[in-house]
Amino acid sequence: MPKSIHSPDLLPLLEEIIQHGREQGLSQGELAQRAGTTPETLSRMKRRGSADFGLVDRLARIVGHRLALVPDDDTLEAIRRGDFFE
Repeated sequence: MPKSIHSPDLLPLLEEIIQHGREQGLSQGELAQRAGTTPETLSRMKRRGSADFGLVDRLARIVGHRLALVPDDDTLEAIRRGDFFE
C-alpha cells in the first residue's frame, strides 16, 4: 500500500473544501465521516499545517469538486495576479 502524501500546500485547499461543505450545510464532522475519517483527523491536519492528499481529494469530491493538475505558466500567473485582461 502506498504511503500517504502530506503537504503544507494542501492546507489552503482543505480549508476551502471545509468552507464549501459549510455552504452546503455540512459540518466538519459530517465531512470527515463521509470521507471515512474522523473530525479529529481533520483538526490534527489543520493544527500541524499539513494535509493528506488522498483525504483532501475525497473531501473535494464530497462537496462536488475535484483536484486537478494545471500548468504553471505565464497565463496562469497572470490570472492569479488578476491582470490577465489588462
